[in-house]
Amino acid sequence: MSSDGETDFFCDGMTEEIINALAQIPELRVTSRTSAFYFKGKNIPITEIGRQLGVSTVLEGSVRLAGKKMRITAQLIQADEDFHFWSATWDRQMENLFEVQDELSLEIAEKLREHFGHFEIQEHLVSPQTDSLDAYTLFLKGRYYFNKWNPEDIKTAMQFYQQALELDPQHPNSLVGLADR
Repeated sequence: MSSDGETDFFCDGMTEEIINALAQIPELRVTSRTSAFYFKGKNIPITEIGRQLGVSTVLEGSVRLAGKKMRITAQLIQADEDFHFWSATWDRQMENLFEVQDELSLEIAEKLREHFGHFEIQEHLVSPQTDSLDAYTLFLKGRYYFNKWNPEDIKTAMQFYQQALELDPQHPNSLVGLADR
């Protein structure tokens, strides 16, 4: 839901991390990133999104950044009836980003478990990729451009991945990003 073009890369990255985290829970069927992102920025009713994706629940959210702080909102919506059964807001510091992603993923999973019945949830769903928030931010920018799937943006993505690796030469996702070209 975030509308700030300057933070699109960050919002997309947060979304992708939460999708990946929730997909680790075998009892949940989580729509792919590609299918979920198809609806980004489109004014389509939740009932229609649910129908097109074949899902009963839609996770919707936003991220707002202000300096080193972020405000994240998330809501779970029963798609067929278009009603919220859970919503939350978190105000957190950027330097704890991976902990925040883990916290959000675990809380969302817990709310889904309360709504749909028991399933096992691991103690952690998100692991830190790097100790450098700047390297991770550069990786997210790279991923954002890479996912536009055109030659010029892929070149831009490669530059961001390279910059991330200058800050953290062992950052696995930036290494994979460079290998994807």
